[in-house]
Amino acid sequence: MGQAANEAVFFMKNNSVSRQMLFSEFEALLDGLSSIPEYVDEDAHAVYTVIDGYGDIDALVFFKIYFDEESHADTSWNLPVEKLASISGSGPDLGGGPIRLACRSQCSINWHQEDLWDPDMNPGTNDFLAVRKAVNTNRLRFRFQEKPEGEPVGIPTLGASDNEDDLPVLGGSDQSSTAIDADADKRVKLARILKEQRLRIRTLEKHKERSNSEIDREQRIIVHAYKNEIQSLKQNLEQLKVSNERLQEKLSSRNEQYIDLQDKVSGQTQVVEELQEKLKNASSEEKDALEKQKLEAEIVLLREQLDRRDLDLAYRDEREDLLRAELEELKETMSDGLGSNDLVEKLKEMEVVYVAYHAGVGHISMTSIDILRYAENPMAFVAEKAKVSEKVYRAWLAHFESPLCQEPHDDGTLCHNKVRVCDNPTDFEVGISDRCDLHRMDI
Repeated sequence: MGQAANEAVFFMKNNSVSRQMLFSEFEALLDGLSSIPEYVDEDAHAVYTVIDGYGDIDALVFFKIYFDEESHADTSWNLPVEKLASISGSGPDLGGGPIRLACRSQCSINWHQEDLWDPDMNPGTNDFLAVRKAVNTNRLRFRFQEKPEGEPVGIPTLGASDNEDDLPVLGGSDQSSTAIDADADKRVKLARILKEQRLRIRTLEKHKERSNSEIDREQRIIVHAYKNEIQSLKQNLEQLKVSNERLQEKLSSRNEQYIDLQDKVSGQTQVVEELQEKLKNASSEEKDALEKQKLEAEIVLLREQLDRRDLDLAYRDEREDLLRAELEELKETMSDGLGSNDLVEKLKEMEVVYVAYHAGVGHISMTSIDILRYAENPMAFVAEKAKVSEKVYRAWLAHFESPLCQEPHDDGTLCHNKVRVCDNPTDFEVGISDRCDLHRMDI
């Protein structure tokens, strides 16, 4: 390089330099003597930069380094950035001739490729230009020398000689020599442009590969989550089916008990009736005995009726449990968005709002609780929102979709003359709004 080299590390965020430091400061960072608060449990994108004594960039190494939860750099990081900078292939010309470049797409040591990243070369987000701008700003206070006047940038020059006889002599005229130099300069520039374009192509290909890999990874995560959700719903459905079968068995058993008890009550009622018939024709002594038997029979009857009442209550409770279980099963199997009760509760916790559109009321916002009422009877739900009865809303909807006179003729056909459309369900009147001027009830 001919001049003392300067080393710096630039940290990049959003295609711009977010922090810069001397390489010696970076080494202190690796020793745990300092931290960078803006990096917490993430990989930082940084650029090791070699700058010559004139302020021109000689080499760039685009590397990654991990920072832990306490913003300290990974102490096991040992990427040989200095070696990579010295042996890497050529990169773009940043003002001092082609630089040496090490990045993910161009790495001279293959096993270090994963620790590097590719710079963005698109206009407006060019990482090379961001680094060059930071070097030109020189916030790190490097001491740069002035370039010798007349020395072309990036083109090798001949050194001055004390003895004119030692200078090479070129044959031909000065014009042909100038033309040859110009042609050589063009070839050099063209070669640089081709190298930059090849680097750009490799960088774009790597970006595309990483983007596709990230998309595939996200899709796998989503598919896995959906599979888990489906498996959970299936398990819940199976549990509800088992619970439903048990309740059905209980219900059948209760039905048999109820029938047996009903038969007993009928038999005891018949006994009481027979005793009443005997009392009519019995003597006083017999009446006392029969009254006692009748009283005992009535007590037994009342007890059996009380038992039947208790059984009725138990039957009703079990029936309610069965209906609740059936409702839960319907929630599990209901299609197009309702899902399981767990899903409804989850959406409720997430404060998800459902929106449905219906003529006459527009968009209706529904909570997770409203959606169950809506699913049971959409027309009744919408009519309630429209502040009319379900019957009126259905009549208005038929009128809104087909604004024709509904007056029946003697032969059973309808008038079907066109009528003016009533846009609001609350303004609709059956027999008036759906009739033509000939058949309106208010004319």
